[in-house]
Amino acid sequence: MIEPIILSKTDAALANTLFNNALVNEPVTLILVIGDNAQSNGAVQKISSFINSDDHFYNGIKVVQAPNISFILNTLKGLKVSPRLDDIDWNSIDSYVLLSISNVFNNIGNVVLASKYDKRSTYYIEKSIMLAMAYDQNLNP
Repeated sequence: MIEPIILSKTDAALANTLFNNALVNEPVTLILVIGDNAQSNGAVQKISSFINSDDHFYNGIKVVQAPNISFILNTLKGLKVSPRLDDIDWNSIDSYVLLSISNVFNNIGNVVLASKYDKRSTYYIEKSIMLAMAYDQNLNP
């Protein structure tokens, strides 16, 4: 069984170490779930069940939960963002429930607002994965 990576909610150094390790050493597309509430915990469970299913679409995907997103915010801000995305509102990062990070270049492929997620959760999970895969390219000018 592939377990989710749960970042520390009290130790910033540990959270950063775990997240940076996932970015560098996990050869997978990452789905980062933001927060520690019923919605985010449910998202982690749902994505984990997809990852551990026999569905080949979810091979090469790993879920990471960031209960305290402020610990890794500087790292996230340093990642390239898909040119098709609207600007990410870093000051309101808690308004998002998940974002996808590509495998090789660690680009942010998609973000999903918490207010939209529950209406079509499977759609937003799958869309985020596909967009991360689509923008796994060098986005440096």
